[in-house]
Amino acid sequence: MKNRIACLAGCGRTAGAVALLLLMLVCSGVPSSAADASGSDSGENAPDSLIARAGRELEAGRPSAAEALYLKVLKIDDDDHRAEHGLAIVGLMREDAELAIKHARRAIKRDRGNSEYHLMLAYGYGMKASEGGFRAMFYGGKYKSECEKAVECDPENVDAHIGLLQYYAHAPGFAGGGMERAEATVRTIEDLDEFSGFRARAMVAMSQGDKEAAETAYLAGAQVDTTNIHGWRSLSRFYMREERYADAIPIGRRILRIDPEMERATYMLATAEFLLGDDIPAAEEGFLDLIARGEEIDTGTLASSHWRLGLVYAERGEHAKARAEWETALEIEPGHEGASEELNDLQPHRPE
Repeated sequence: MKNRIACLAGCGRTAGAVALLLLMLVCSGVPSSAADASGSDSGENAPDSLIARAGRELEAGRPSAAEALYLKVLKIDDDDHRAEHGLAIVGLMREDAELAIKHARRAIKRDRGNSEYHLMLAYGYGMKASEGGFRAMFYGGKYKSECEKAVECDPENVDAHIGLLQYYAHAPGFAGGGMERAEATVRTIEDLDEFSGFRARAMVAMSQGDKEAAETAYLAGAQVDTTNIHGWRSLSRFYMREERYADAIPIGRRILRIDPEMERATYMLATAEFLLGDDIPAAEEGFLDLIARGEEIDTGTLASSHWRLGLVYAERGEHAKARAEWETALEIEPGHEGASEELNDLQPHRPE
């Protein structure tokens, strides 16, 4: 299943706590309630059809298109909790915590027993907590409470347990955190799903600064099912975060042998090749391949491919071509951080 949200690693977007929260969405695919049509209505403009189309837009990284479809559903039925949930995801994709919280609350009001809705509200609160200051304590407590409600609604919701794990591993003891609770949660996750258990072990190790233990856990997770892309993707993201590009490259190639059309892996591999600097032509080829796919891939990856290709051109001194790529990136994704920074730094009088 495609990602819930475009991968943030290496895409020139917000890092840190917000990225961590959004990355928790990446691992499982678009929530069924935001994408599946389960009713009996038929027709292109029936709510079920609109919900399904909106889910595909989310998977493709097009939140504005998804938003329009969800709002159309609510005009037909203002009690449709699936549309409210989808709009909460749109809020997270835009890093708009207020929007995510508003619509997640509305979804819960219509379906209080839905674990995914409580988890989505938790993510919104977590985004507010990441702003720091007094918000960290206030919204951090709300984040923990909603994760607990998500677990209560569905004790087998692995993502909800991972949400609690993130809290326990980072919050101080007086606020209900601590490694004892984190370890207990890891064991629960291990009982639910072997791969997620290794991922949880890696998260705890990283929270303790033990990168060697984290790598060991990610490697073990990838070996649970060597044909499962998610394990290898987790490992590749680890290597990219640690700037171990030489290690990330063979993992990217392995992923592409499993799924040759996977744009995330193509982007990661091209990025690693560019940053390592050993095979710039291969990196350029990868970015050009993604750009040639156009609207077939999500807008985040497409915009970032133009940004990275611009960096390739800038390295060669082809500044006019670089500028054109960065401007295209901003047309696709207004506010793209990487492209904006490069354009601001580029001197207009710089010779070709």
